[in-house]
Amino acid sequence: MHGPLREHGARAAALERWVRAVGAEFPPRLAGDDAVHQDFHPGNLLAVDGTVTGVIDRDGAARGDRRLDLVTLRFGVEGTGADPGVVARLDAVLDGMPEEVLRPAWAHMSLRMVDWAIRHFAPGEVFRWLDLAERRMDGPA
Repeated sequence: MHGPLREHGARAAALERWVRAVGAEFPPRLAGDDAVHQDFHPGNLLAVDGTVTGVIDRDGAARGDRRLDLVTLRFGVEGTGADPGVVARLDAVLDGMPEEVLRPAWAHMSLRMVDWAIRHFAPGEVFRWLDLAERRMDGPA
């Protein structure tokens, strides 16, 4: 996943360097015992009248830190027209996460989404994901 970022342009290369720096600062720790969906976005949530009634597509589920799913959800609501109040509340939840959880999770999702966009989408989409990734490169949004 790192190669496409290094080769895409200056912004993506800077993001890749940041991801590596975060990885060096926060080496992988024990995965944890939480159930983690790993693809937790609005398209995988079932809801009735604004109440979540189910979660689908658990093919990638694994053990880990459940808070990764909140970071994944934040990436998942970007550009979807989600209620700004919901996005702000989710950002506030992320702001309250310990740095040793949030930064590696944000770096992980940034790498994942920008790499995916480079390989599968038009340049405008790459810029959208870079914009989101860069919001937390130096701390809270």
